[in-house]
Amino acid sequence: MRYSFYVRARRLLWMATVLSLAALGAFELLRGPQNPFMDLSFKFADHFSHMNAGRLFLHFGTQVWRRPLDHLLPPPTPEEVRALPDDVKHCRDGVFVVPGWTKPVEQSWPTVVRFYPPGDMVLTAPIALLYHFTDLSFTNANRLLLLLLLAIAHAALFLLLDGLRAQRFAIAIVPALLCVNVVLHWTLEGIYDAAMIIPLLLCIRFLQERRGLAAAVAFCAALFLHFRAVYYLPWGVASVALLCQEWHRLTKPQLWVAAAGVVLALSSLGAFLLTVPGLMAFRDSTSVLLIASHHVDGGALLAFAVVLAVALLLLARAPLDAAVLCWMALLLTVVRQSYPWYSIALVPWLGAPVDRQSGGRVVAARVLVFLFLAVYVHRDGPGGAYSLEGATPLWIPRLLH
Repeated sequence: MRYSFYVRARRLLWMATVLSLAALGAFELLRGPQNPFMDLSFKFADHFSHMNAGRLFLHFGTQVWRRPLDHLLPPPTPEEVRALPDDVKHCRDGVFVVPGWTKPVEQSWPTVVRFYPPGDMVLTAPIALLYHFTDLSFTNANRLLLLLLLAIAHAALFLLLDGLRAQRFAIAIVPALLCVNVVLHWTLEGIYDAAMIIPLLLCIRFLQERRGLAAAVAFCAALFLHFRAVYYLPWGVASVALLCQEWHRLTKPQLWVAAAGVVLALSSLGAFLLTVPGLMAFRDSTSVLLIASHHVDGGALLAFAVVLAVALLLLARAPLDAAVLCWMALLLTVVRQSYPWYSIALVPWLGAPVDRQSGGRVVAARVLVFLFLAVYVHRDGPGGAYSLEGATPLWIPRLLH
């Protein structure tokens, strides 16, 4: 009887996921091009910038992580601007023309180095090829990019919600709603961060099944896709520790899989080391938790300390959760920037499986930390308004406009 219930629940979840993807996909395909970026708020260019990064990498190589785009390319001449397609002329961010290319380059934050690992280029490579070598327009390339990101986000949410099915409804409902809200909202804005959710959820699932190799490779894949996967370094360390115990039993094909994971991790680490000098010079949207600042926000740090203390008390019987929280707290006090979509990085932790004995306390701790960060910390700079959209679906009415 219980098995039958889970089968029906999974079937309903699958249908709901497909219907949601179909509805939001139709929304992107059928809506008028009020803005060529096609994002929900008509102001985000991140998705197209990820696609352009792959085009630029093939032209400039690792310089994309060492030098800002406006140092690699001159601004377009008046003649080049007049020759741009009409939809590109609406771009608020930097537009550049690469000699010999028929399509221009549009890049958000062209004065800053690329602060993403190679994974964003790989994800968007098929659409980059279409845009570069066909007549695909700037506007329709953005439609395709958003469809791709929506498909990835829905796959991530299906995996997350499917894992929550085994928990009691009263425990699972709040994390489920918070995760769905933040992932769908920021994906519709063109933010690709949901891509790291799938490998991180697989990492913790494999870790709980004591499959060290699979967990370690999944963590490496998450790092390859997004730098903020480093929030979950304790999962990665636990995976490697488990892998060391099973190393002598690995077959030759499994050793090749391990080597692939090492390549993914090293490529991400290499990109990060190249971009660190540029990141250190970036001063936009400083986090309220930054301790290496001329204007330390004592009130924010005190509130964070109280939230951490309460959460750690709740996590007394969940050492891996406590380790993730402590490591995340350390990172949040040294990372310079904070934006509302950074809350997506908390979703794998918020939706990770919990055991039945301490499940309620663990979920309460996760929800407390998520709400504090989503509402109070991850906003547009210290002077920005509290980001209630991180916890509530205030963005949904914009779908109707």
